[in-house]
Amino acid sequence: MNLRDLKYLVAVADHLHFGKAADAVFISQPTLSGQIKKLEERLQVTIFERTTRGVNITPIGEKIIAEARQTMAHAQNIENLAANQSGVLCGELRLGIIPTIAPYLVPHFLSQALADYPKLTLSLHEDKTETLYAMLDNFTIDAAIIATEIPPENIEEIELYRESFLLLCPTTHPLSNKSCIEAQDINPKDLLLLPEGHCLRDQTLELCKLSNEELSGQADLRDAGLQTVIELVRGGRGYTFLPKLATNNLNDQTGSVALKRFSPKPERVVRLIFRKSFPRKSCLKALAKLISSAPSLAKDLASKLQ
Repeated sequence: MNLRDLKYLVAVADHLHFGKAADAVFISQPTLSGQIKKLEERLQVTIFERTTRGVNITPIGEKIIAEARQTMAHAQNIENLAANQSGVLCGELRLGIIPTIAPYLVPHFLSQALADYPKLTLSLHEDKTETLYAMLDNFTIDAAIIATEIPPENIEEIELYRESFLLLCPTTHPLSNKSCIEAQDINPKDLLLLPEGHCLRDQTLELCKLSNEELSGQADLRDAGLQTVIELVRGGRGYTFLPKLATNNLNDQTGSVALKRFSPKPERVVRLIFRKSFPRKSCLKALAKLISSAPSLAKDLASKLQ
């Protein structure tokens, strides 16, 4: 057994489709199927159950694939540790970022990171917090940028920055006439939120002292992203809370929306998190410093509202 075999195993597990997995590892489907079959015969177990409906992972297959992921991560760490002897941020770094941060933060540091560290290969994965935790656990990513409190077990953190929340509402809404919004001003029927699973939703409910039960009768936004919610506000369908960085991309030239302060001033802490066992902590510290010290980030975090 070699690392190539493990790579093939993980590819099939990720895609649950031999054709897509073969494309991902740049070989033909017959070659991939043959290699997996040989591995199963050598181990004398069935790792993948092939049916007319697709590919399923057997219970023993789940355990083998988990070990394969760890082994591949350790092998990559060996290469990266050797590369890091040069004293610069280099090698492959797989970074997860939640959707309410990624499009607004990445432009602040990506170009600079690649310019300052040309030997760095940065792979970005955008997903919800819960999924990123799972990806950390199974060694699919090396670190993640999140905006929630973190559990203490097996996870370390570096605080990157803090950002406030602002209320975005239509200029035709009565709230647009108030200088500052308070929790008692919020009508659950008018409050537009991201689907469950997004930390911004939970933070907004806590801020407004609301529960999910009080949101009955709202439109089902289960597949909506933050930009969709913004457009609904622009169309006069309600209001929402935005993290500060997201407000810098509004480009509202029609005067259809307004940003309002909330009292008490809410904010969230954005963190870089990673496994305590991750061996390249100096690399993550360098990335965190680059992000935190980005001049454009500091400028965009400064509120335009007084």
